[in-house]
Amino acid sequence: MISSENTKWRGKAQERFLISGETGYSEYWRRDKSPVEMLELAKLLHGIRKIVSHIGRNTGTVVWDGMMENPDSITLDPSPIFGSYPIPASRADIAIGLAVQGAYRKTEWSDHVKNMAQTKFNLPPIYAYKFTLFLEMAERIYADIVSNKSVLGVYTEKARHWRTEKAAKKYISPPSFTELLHIWWKMAADRSQDAFRHEYRDTSVVQMAGTISIGQYYTRPLIVLNSIVEKLITECTSLQSVTDRCEYRLNLYTSIFEEVLDCVKFWPADRNDPFLLATDFREDMGKEDPDQEAVKATLLSFADEIEDNLKGKKVDFTDQVKSIVANFGEVARVEGNDIVMPSKNLIDNALLYKLKTVLQSIAQRSISYSRGLDSGKIDRTRLFRAPTTGSIFNLKKAKYELFNDIVLLVDCTGSMAEPVKWSKVSVIYQTLFMAIVSYNSNARIFAYNERKDTCRITEIYKQGKFYSIIPNGRTASGEAIIATALSLKQSRRKPFIIHITDGASNWGCGVTDAIRYCRERKIHLLTLGLECDPMNKTALSKEHGELIQFVNSVDKLPAVLKSLLASSKYSLVNTVK
Repeated sequence: MISSENTKWRGKAQERFLISGETGYSEYWRRDKSPVEMLELAKLLHGIRKIVSHIGRNTGTVVWDGMMENPDSITLDPSPIFGSYPIPASRADIAIGLAVQGAYRKTEWSDHVKNMAQTKFNLPPIYAYKFTLFLEMAERIYADIVSNKSVLGVYTEKARHWRTEKAAKKYISPPSFTELLHIWWKMAADRSQDAFRHEYRDTSVVQMAGTISIGQYYTRPLIVLNSIVEKLITECTSLQSVTDRCEYRLNLYTSIFEEVLDCVKFWPADRNDPFLLATDFREDMGKEDPDQEAVKATLLSFADEIEDNLKGKKVDFTDQVKSIVANFGEVARVEGNDIVMPSKNLIDNALLYKLKTVLQSIAQRSISYSRGLDSGKIDRTRLFRAPTTGSIFNLKKAKYELFNDIVLLVDCTGSMAEPVKWSKVSVIYQTLFMAIVSYNSNARIFAYNERKDTCRITEIYKQGKFYSIIPNGRTASGEAIIATALSLKQSRRKPFIIHITDGASNWGCGVTDAIRYCRERKIHLLTLGLECDPMNKTALSKEHGELIQFVNSVDKLPAVLKSLLASSKYSLVNTVK
């Protein structure tokens, strides 16, 4: 392991490490590595989970094979990444590709397609096994086709090559149905979207030697299989509803299976074919690879340590919240989160100017002078320098600062998921935050949503950039407010939390205990209601009393903010005084 050429040693810690001779896409972004096996497996898994979280909402948890898993987990084969640490980027790409394939199969409901096939079709047992293999491969191909529409296709390509090479080591003598399906996979999922348009040609070493060509077996069935690829790429992916896409794919698969079956009816499927291979051969071939068993045993011994390292990256507020509220039995699980997406700059400059004017009117002013200047206002205390240097001028500067630290807490739950509404909310919170930051550089902004029965708190402004999360789930406002309060550092500056929401809490402990806790810690909790319906307005008014204002139009935000700050018992002005 050597340091990158781009990193110079000047007494500082190395920012990155590069494996000599290594090539891989993940090398461009993966920096958190370790030479310790257990830590490296945990760090790579953490990175993979971040990638998968951007694909969809119902992807489940990514785990290594051998770790504790749930029914909805994506289980990754760790064999391609074992043996060298830090893991080379070329091998990490394979693991990432396997996870992406599994995630797209989750979001595109591949299991639902299989369940529909089992209920709609009752094939004879001798053909049912081939249909199961065909359906499995068709869904793999569709997942790769979907991934090819984004940069993630480069990772699924690596995973596809690794899986086909691994399967090739276990092929039986041609022709076999499994080999046919893997050839189809390479042609149909090719990122250039051109291979399936041409007739298959055997390029194997055996064909080059002139002894036998597997093309004579596979050319005709591949023509039939490739006939549906164009529709999968163009028509199926353009359907809006996931259920429509599932039905479309199943109908497409079944439309060609009978013709494919005519070509492969008497071929053995694979080593596990229950009808066309001898029993003793199946038993011998069906034994698990000793190396694979060793991999699983190793991971089993590391499983708890890997999970502990992953949990260490998150802050769990649940126990602290339970110790604060009265109805602790109803507290929803609440955790910190660092999985974010880059956000567009949606700042409204006209609104920003108005908000700055409002905040400046309540900010603390400090005066400073720059003296000994060559121009400006005459400084009486520097007149003696007139005959010598002439530097007898000064410049008066007024600096405005919000004495109190202000934290924005944005509701990003399911009620905010409507695109137009979310776009308007994004404009408001970004513009408001930038107005606050101009008078207090310690300002912070958090967002909360629900994922996997957990309320997740995410900081969405870091190092001068806005980020975003996907609006999703139920609203646990009480837990989010308390967790935000717990995240604040103790300071003589009494902080303000401005909660931006469109409705009352509908999950967890509620906001009554959160309001009480903020008062006990002398944290001023204010709430902005955005586009609330009458029912939610009534509920929010009961919960927050005078410390809430409703915004129905972006243009009215400055006046509403001023009214909200003035309504606080411990307003910014009073605190400064």
